Parts: sequence; C-alpha cells; structure tokens
Amino acid sequence: MDALTLLPVIEDPREFRSAHEHDRALAVLEKLWGGQPEEAEPLAVELTACEPTIRHRALLADVRRDLGRIAWASSEYRELIDLARGTAREAVLWQHLGKVHFVGRDYPRAVEAFVVALDLRVRDDSSEDLVTSSRLALERAELLLPAARDAATSQGHVQ
Repeated sequence: MDALTLLPVIEDPREFRSAHEHDRALAVLEKLWGGQPEEAEPLAVELTACEPTIRHRALLADVRRDLGRIAWASSEYRELIDLARGTAREAVLWQHLGKVHFVGRDYPRAVEAFVVALDLRVRDDSSEDLVTSSRLALERAELLLPAARDAATSQGHVQ
C-alpha cells in the first residue's frame, strides 16, 4: 500500500502474477494496481457480469473510484457492506469505502469508515497486518482533517 494515497501497489509484477495465477481477477488487479483504471474497467465490468460476487463488485467499485466516479463507488460499497454485514468481509468493505472517501478528499467520511474497519478488525481478531493497515489509513486521513476543515471554512462551508 502506498502510504500517501493508501492505494495498493504491485512491487514485483512477476511474483504478483505467480501468487495470483489462478485468480480470475488477475488482469483487473494488474491494470488497476498498475495505475491503468481505464484499461481495468472493461475487464472488471465483464468479470462482474459473469460472476457478480462481492469481491468482483468491489473491484469494479475500486476501478471506478480511480476513474473519479466517487459517488458511484461509494454507493456500491454501501450496498456491499449491507450484503456482508456480520461477516468477515464487512471490515474489508468498510476499509475500501474509506479509501473511496479518501480519494474523493472527503476526509471526515474516510475517518469514519476507517474507524469502523479498525474496530471490526480488532473485534474479530484479524491478522496484525490488517489491523496495522487500518491504523495507518486512519492516521493518514486524520492528518488531513485540519486542512480539509480549513479549506471548507475558507469557502464558507463548515464540516
């Protein structure tokens, strides 16, 4: 994960391909995490049409997030969270909703989503890597809150 953008990064493409060789979403992941959401979108649409799993729908939401379709991605994640409520996937979906808000520069909502993700991960005794990921995302979003509030105040909006 890139510490500034909170988005995934493929550091070793060969190792990544090898680790995910049987993953039907491999092509989408490579394009999306390789910074090519325009190329990932038709692949994600096709994958989701064939297999509309929560994971595949979430990938499409991530693609559209990176294409700037924040409202669409946020709405999709809200629906997916409702579908996954009470399951192990719920925390992941809250984390991704936080990233949608983060990319859209809605830091207060990003913080809210990251807090829920962190709470769920701690409650569910998730791996330390996942808990750390949520903590780092929350800290990064909290760092940007004052600047977001200052910008809103200077534009006559108070958050």
